[in-house]
Amino acid sequence: MKYIRIIILIFLLASCQTKGTKDEKVVSPPGYDLSSPEKFLMQEDLDEISGLLYMNDPGHLFTLNDEEGKIYSLDLGKKSKLQPFKFTKKGDFEDLCSDGQYLYAIKSNGKVFRISNAFTDSFAIKEYDYPQKGNEFETIFFDPVTKKPVILCKICPTYINGKIPSYSLDTAKSEFIFEPAYSPDTLTVMNLMGKKKIDVRPSAAAIHPKTGELYIISSQDRLIIIMKDGVVTATYKLSKKMFRQPEGLTFAPNGDMYISNEAAESIANILAFRYNLK
Repeated sequence: MKYIRIIILIFLLASCQTKGTKDEKVVSPPGYDLSSPEKFLMQEDLDEISGLLYMNDPGHLFTLNDEEGKIYSLDLGKKSKLQPFKFTKKGDFEDLCSDGQYLYAIKSNGKVFRISNAFTDSFAIKEYDYPQKGNEFETIFFDPVTKKPVILCKICPTYINGKIPSYSLDTAKSEFIFEPAYSPDTLTVMNLMGKKKIDVRPSAAAIHPKTGELYIISSQDRLIIIMKDGVVTATYKLSKKMFRQPEGLTFAPNGDMYISNEAAESIANILAFRYNLK
C-alpha cells in the first residue's frame, strides 16, 4: 500500500499547489473558478478526511478523520507532522464547526459533540443526542445570525413539505429545532438541473461570509447547491475528475473556499478556490 501511494504521489505531484488544467468549460459560482484550484495533498492519516473548518490564521484549518474521533490541525503548504487531538473514542464522525468558543463535531446518527478547550489537557465534552432514529447526517455548520449550530440531513425516511430537513441545536435546552430556511427543496434542485429525478444527499455545508448564502455540497451527485433566505437559487455541477469524493467545505473570512476530497483510491486533498468577485 505504501508503494502504491508513492507512485500515486509522484503522478500527482506536478499538480500539487498549481493551477488546474481547463479541459472544459466549467460553470462556477460568482467570484470563483471551479476549474482552477490550488491543490494540497494530504498525508495518509487523512485518507478519510471528513469536514473542514477554517481557523483564524491564513491556511490554518481543522479537519476530521471520520473513523478515529480525532481532530487535526493543518497548515496548508507546510509539510509538518500531523498532531491530532483525540476528543473521544472511535466513531463515524462526519463534520465540524465552531461558534468561536466551542467546537462541534457530528456523528452520522446526528449526535453532536460540543468540545471546549480543544487541543489541551483540560478539554471537556458535552453530548447532544438527536432523538429520531433512521436518519443519517454528514453536515454541521454554524449560523452567525441565530448563533446556533445547524445540522442537515443526508438520508431521511421522510422529507418535510418536500424539503430535506435541517435542525438548529439549542444547547441551552438540548433541543433540535426544524429550520426551513436551511432545508433545500429537492424539486427546485431538479428543475435547476433539468432532471426528473435526483437524490440530493448533503455531505458538507457552510455559510458564505460575504454573501450570507448557504453553500451545500452533495457528494453523491457532485453538486454545489446555493440557498438564500430559504430558497434554492442555483446549482453547480462538479467535475468527477477533480472532485473524487467531496466531503468537506469551509470559507475564509475573505470568501476563499476550501473543499476536501477523500482519497477514493488516490490521495486525499484539499482544493482552495480564491474569491475574486469583479
